[in-house]
Amino acid sequence: MSPERTLLFVFNINTGNLSGRTDYHQSPGTTKEPRCHLFELIFSPVGMKKGWKRFLNELPLPSRLLFLDEFQVEFGIARPSVPVVYLQSAKSLQELITTDELQQIPSTDLLIDLVTRRLHDALHYENG
Repeated sequence: MSPERTLLFVFNINTGNLSGRTDYHQSPGTTKEPRCHLFELIFSPVGMKKGWKRFLNELPLPSRLLFLDEFQVEFGIARPSVPVVYLQSAKSLQELITTDELQQIPSTDLLIDLVTRRLHDALHYENG
């Protein structure tokens, strides 16, 4: 696999937003900041979920978790649809999982399954 490929998981919260980083355990309406379903799937109140961390460590390519403002600065996209999962190749981005699809995923295990399938399909298409 080419070393310049990276999976990008982009959250719908900014780095400087402490309440945004912790809103996954607050009840709806307790914060004015947007909730991020992708963040909620990956993190628990005590940190990154063990199954997710194991999944990232076993991926055949590097991955990055990016907050919205980090993504906007690095890629120059002012209003991306987020959360989203991209496969990055050099400076090009291929959307693997859309915002709408992410909003429908009920568990971390199903997110892992979907990422695995989409990544396999993207790489198979590329090499086939």
